[in-house]
Amino acid sequence: MGNCATCDDPSIYENAKPVKNKTNLENQENIQQLTPKSKLSQSLVKSENPSLIVQQHIRQDLKVLDSMPDFTNQNTKALLERLQQFNYDQNEPFEFKQLPFYGPVEMEPNVFYYGQWKNGQRHGRGKQVWVDGSIYEGYWFQDKACGNGRLIHADGDLYEGKWLNDKAHGYGIYHHKDGAFYKGEWYEDQQHGYGLEKWADDSMFEGTYNNGMKDGHGKFNWPDGSCYVGEFTNNNIHGKGHYSWADGRVYEGDWKENQMEGKGIFTWSDGRKYIGEYIDDKKHGYGEFFWPDGRVYKGQWQDGKQHGRGKYKGINNVFREGEWVEGKLQKWIQ
Repeated sequence: MGNCATCDDPSIYENAKPVKNKTNLENQENIQQLTPKSKLSQSLVKSENPSLIVQQHIRQDLKVLDSMPDFTNQNTKALLERLQQFNYDQNEPFEFKQLPFYGPVEMEPNVFYYGQWKNGQRHGRGKQVWVDGSIYEGYWFQDKACGNGRLIHADGDLYEGKWLNDKAHGYGIYHHKDGAFYKGEWYEDQQHGYGLEKWADDSMFEGTYNNGMKDGHGKFNWPDGSCYVGEFTNNNIHGKGHYSWADGRVYEGDWKENQMEGKGIFTWSDGRKYIGEYIDDKKHGYGEFFWPDGRVYKGQWQDGKQHGRGKYKGINNVFREGEWVEGKLQKWIQ
């Protein structure tokens, strides 16, 4: 075998390319803080000459306006033209049917509300608008958005779903103006639980979230056809998982912060296979490399290359032990 030139084939220590567009996982901005600050804030209401029934439920320090101001901008107007009228629940609480509608009134500077009231608080059906063009329509409970509701943001984003204490809470769908969306569970304005998120470039994640970040089991698809199925932690590929590239390469094993690290199996579409250890996306430690023609290397690796002692079996089907440095055979060991 001479100096074993076949063992010096670059394909032996070819580094697996890192995860395709791993930065997507870090840079894909999660949909958070959907409620414009100070949008859904508590305020008090009054009128001039309310009926006795209305007087039981309103507070009379604010003046009733002739009509609800129209603050719609180009973004919100275009969105409203596409949306259907907000649908209130058919089986809403009986108490809502007994509560008075009152307004519109200015709740605080440049914030206007028309809807139902109970004991001086927004309670039941109601619509609120802001001077920047944002619009909330839906249910209120004790002066806070609660139950089903729809918030149109001034920039053209939209959230429709469940609310609790002025925050998205429960199942809801958030649409970005650029076409990205998230539909799934929310907890206090953050993605939390199971959901599906898709970005404008057609990247898509489906799985579990924890406090606004991908966490637990999930599936991430990239536009080029690459796909990862496995565990996530704090928005990173982390734990056990299966990654397949569009060119046919596949890795299954351990991950750490978007990199192959630990034990895993990497296969190529031409039949090559590596079984062993990784550090920082590179073969490192003990590993076994198999060629489709029957050749085998079993031994030590460093920085993606054969390094240290190992055993090599050529096409003659005989193992020989040798020593490698940076992917090159230095000597055979008798």
